[in-house]
Amino acid sequence: MGRRGAAVLLLMLVVVLIGITFVTSWWLDPGDKDDRTTDLVTPTLTAQTARVFAVDAEASRVDFVAEVRGVQLKGVFPVEAGTITLEPVDQDLRVLVQLNIDVDHVDTGNAAVDQILRAAMATGDYPIAFYVATSQGLVPVTEEPVSFVLDGTLDVHNVEHAHTMTVDAQVVGPEMDAIARSDLDLANHGVEFPAIFGSTAITLEAHLSAHEGVLVAATPAATEPQ
Repeated sequence: MGRRGAAVLLLMLVVVLIGITFVTSWWLDPGDKDDRTTDLVTPTLTAQTARVFAVDAEASRVDFVAEVRGVQLKGVFPVEAGTITLEPVDQDLRVLVQLNIDVDHVDTGNAAVDQILRAAMATGDYPIAFYVATSQGLVPVTEEPVSFVLDGTLDVHNVEHAHTMTVDAQVVGPEMDAIARSDLDLANHGVEFPAIFGSTAITLEAHLSAHEGVLVAATPAATEPQ
């Protein structure tokens, strides 16, 4: 091969490499809109007072497990903030949960996999997942462990979808610890994984630690956002 042929081949190789780099960078781009808003509304309190627990972000996390071609992939979404409210209803309690999950700082222990997940969920555009829920039934007033179900809505990737979680929780004095579990199909939120993942279904296990704040007055039902 002459010099001219070698130069043409080298030029073609450079063009191909540039193209691969561009496509890869574009596909793995999680965006940069940094939209941290949601249309989800915390249910209105009907009791005059309630116990409000602030979620401790440093002591809380959401673990997840995904299946990649039959192999479990484990990771963590940090918790940014949240509240757990215990509202008196007769002799029992209604539980209201509001949770902000930092999906942009997903951590699987593998930077390449983290970047793929961030790109798939466009976490640069929508860095926070929001969860708002209410207990399916009433919960007894006790310092013993209790179990209940949360019915709510999860906002991921700027797409809302109904989401139910089973909860084991305990309140002792001003401290609350809870574990909430659920299955989540990210396809319901418009998320598509690369074919190598095989499925958009993951399981979640939220570990929450919360501390009681001050009593708050109920919000009149007439002022609830529509």
